[in-house]
This record gives sequence, structure tokens and C-alpha cells, in this order.
Amino acid sequence: MMPSRPYVSVSLAHGEDVRRRLLDLGLIDIRYKIVASDDALYIPLTDEVTEELLDAKLTAEFSFGERVFTPAAEGPKTLTEALQDEIPPELLDLVPRAYDLVGKIAVLEIPEALQKYSKVIGRAFHSIHENFETVLSKQGAISGQTRVREYVLLWGEDTTKTVHTEYGCRLAVDLSKAYFSPRLLEEHNRVASLVQEGEAVLDMFCGVGPFAIHIARRVRAKVLAIDINPHAIELLRESLSLNRLVGIVEPVVADASQYVAAMEGSVDRVIMNHPSGAQAFVKDACGVLRPGGVLHYYDFVGGEDPEGEARGNVARLVEEAGRACKDITLVRRVRDSAPYEYQVVADAVIE
Repeated sequence: MMPSRPYVSVSLAHGEDVRRRLLDLGLIDIRYKIVASDDALYIPLTDEVTEELLDAKLTAEFSFGERVFTPAAEGPKTLTEALQDEIPPELLDLVPRAYDLVGKIAVLEIPEALQKYSKVIGRAFHSIHENFETVLSKQGAISGQTRVREYVLLWGEDTTKTVHTEYGCRLAVDLSKAYFSPRLLEEHNRVASLVQEGEAVLDMFCGVGPFAIHIARRVRAKVLAIDINPHAIELLRESLSLNRLVGIVEPVVADASQYVAAMEGSVDRVIMNHPSGAQAFVKDACGVLRPGGVLHYYDFVGGEDPEGEARGNVARLVEEAGRACKDITLVRRVRDSAPYEYQVVADAVIE
């Protein structure tokens, strides 16, 4: 009889984020297969893992216990191991250790020094992660008014379109046509959990609409979802047909600054998740918020105190817009965006 192993169990909605986090920490026992049930993922852990350690490392709800796992098939367990004989030894430290999962698509970020081995890396990646239908690599930076980047096919079906699921929300995504980050999963869910019945919400740069879909699936609120990219709004409209909603989502193709100019004091909550330029729109957001309304302001900051910088930025920008922050109820790092740079969110109640 096979011995039992310690495990952590999380909902499928959190599964990929938790798996990636534990893998980065070296806490997964890769000798055994992860088990997926109808509603949960069971991840085998190394012997030194305790429930207290998981409490300190994970933000998602989890269960901890022991069970029997099936041994993994013989063969490479990591991408670096799979590439031992494929690329020069001195380059193995550059092999990507993390990836983004978007529906059935895996997205890698391959350093310049490994570009000539991209196809080899894609094939090796799929040999370990056979559940993906497409493996892509990022090409260049996010650019242009529509905030998209190019991708290169490394393995599988030549597509950038898929359906991505978060907390039961089904999102139509096309990576080559509209900005989307699976790393904002927890923010989409967190903000949606704060919205109250009957609220009017403005999502100024909605992209494919993850905030709007999360909100409308949970609560009877109205979300005005604006994006200047028509492809993003087309994908949002597709997502509306993929979900059972209790709220209302109104998708709009427009420049947010111009569109909201005539909406003075008409919304309870504004979401400002712009990849690079939210600061320029704070005055517009303040113009449409009712007194006591909430601003979810996202910014990219660095330094030794990114939370303090974000807090100061939002207070200053709101004051420059002729309003004041009654309270800043939360400031936290959302994700790393570069070495010593972070995306930070500040929730501000506006007087």
C-alpha cells in the first residue's frame, strides 16, 4: 500500500494560483500527481510543510490533511530538468520557472538569451504540462492605446483566444486583441465582494470585463464598463452570454475621460485599473463619484515603501481634483510588475 502524503486542498478557482505559489516556494512533492475533483484541487506537499506554514504563505482558504497520491510518471519533473540535454548548461538558470495560465493557454516569458531555443522550450513545457492546448511566449511590451502585446506560438494550436474561468466567472479572452492579466484574480473577486445591492459602478478601463462580470454574478448592481478598445468590449459582450448574471453590465466603447464628462455625481464606486496611466484620470473619476463613494485606484510604484507612496499619490490626486479623501480603507500590493516595482491598490472613500 502506498504511503499517505500531507496535502493542501483549495477550490479549483484558486487552484492555479496556489499551485504556482507553492511550486515557487519548493513546497510541492513533485514525486506525486496533483488530484483534481469536481470542486477542489489536492496538492501533495513535502514533509516539512505544516498548517501554520500554509497560513503564513497562502491567502486563499484551504484544508490541510493527509491522503494517498498516485506516483508521477517517470520523466522530467521541471522544465529545467526537461531541457538538460537541449540547451547549454550555462543557460539553464535562465529557463523560466513561472508561467501564466489563461484558459487552455500557457504563457511563458523567455529571456533574450534563450530566444533561439523558444520552440524547444515550448515542446519541453508541454511534455510536462500536457493539459494545455497552446503554449505562447510574450513578445515585446504592452503598448499602444489598446494596451496589447504580441505573442509567439511555441507549441500547439495557433490561437490567442480562450475562455478563462475565475471563481465560476467565464471570461472570453483574446490575448492579442485586449489586455488581460490572470494575476488579478483576487482583486476581481475582492472588489466584487464589496459592491452592495443597487450600487452604480463605473469601470473606467474595463478590458475584457473581469471586474464587471464578477460583480454582476454576485449582486444586483449596475456596472458601466468602458474601454477604448472595441475588441475588448466585443469580448465582454461574449462573456455576458457565458454567465448567469443577477446584475446589469452596460458595455461601452469610448474614451473614458470624454464619456464620463456629463455624468457628474452619478456613481457609487469607480474602478481604475489602468496598466500605466490611471493618474491622468483621477479628476474624471472624482467628477462622477457621489459623496461617500469609493475609488479603487491602481498604480505602479517602487521604492522601499510602495504602499506609502500609493497612499500619498491618491490623496494628492484627489485633492488636486477638488475633492478630499474621507478615508483610505486599504492599501496593498497586488502583484510584482518588475524588480522593485509593484502594482498597488488603494481604496479611498471620497468626500
